Amino acid sequence: MSKPVIGIVGNLLIMDGGMFPGLERDYVNRDYSVSVTLAGAVPLILTVQDDEEAIRSQIERVDALVFSGGYDMDPQLYGEEPMWEQGFIHPQVDQFYLKAIKIARELNKPVLGICKGIQAINVAFGGTLYQDLKKQVPESMKHSQSSPRQYGSHAVKIDKDSFLGECLPEETKINSFHHQAIKDLAAGFRVTAIATDGIIEGIESTAGSFVTAVQWHPEMMASHGNTEMIQLFKHFVEKVEQED
Repeated sequence: MSKPVIGIVGNLLIMDGGMFPGLERDYVNRDYSVSVTLAGAVPLILTVQDDEEAIRSQIERVDALVFSGGYDMDPQLYGEEPMWEQGFIHPQVDQFYLKAIKIARELNKPVLGICKGIQAINVAFGGTLYQDLKKQVPESMKHSQSSPRQYGSHAVKIDKDSFLGECLPEETKINSFHHQAIKDLAAGFRVTAIATDGIIEGIESTAGSFVTAVQWHPEMMASHGNTEMIQLFKHFVEKVEQED
């Protein structure tokens, strides 16, 4: 049996120096492709596109999607004006993510969202975000760690009756590199992981095609040999094979 092909939804990297400052590059961090390979699937990077038919054509060629992390989401997409703490946004990337999420749902492609991925999924289906946790949730813990990317900096509580609960311990240490997070959860989703300060760290669809997403970066941990996060990717691949 051939291995499933997992499309990793890419990003645009803006070069700020060198010979071509301002040059944009299609990219994903290598941790994503390494993790998908460790899980027994074939990674394929999907490049940022504007045209919906081009996006659809890319998605039709893969068995499932992983939405990677990236820049902040434009708050205007969920009905808010930007706060001072709002980080850099790239509207072209935001639109690509939102279109790809909706097309994946139309084509019944399983989806795993990571970091910006969970935020984009929530916004795509009508949810909102905290633009900055330190400002808007001052009692929250530090969610942007100052330690190696593969290090689990805080714990999350996993719902045992969920996709994540099938592959991770009820209390799991995760890494953390975000200052935005889900505020109002989109309809059609439920919370499957939560930090000790109450911040949502995982969600899962309750209707339609299978979607699961996490706020942390399991690919950074998996690529460094973390067996729990490797199992998360393996479990996703198994889910993809079952959906076929």
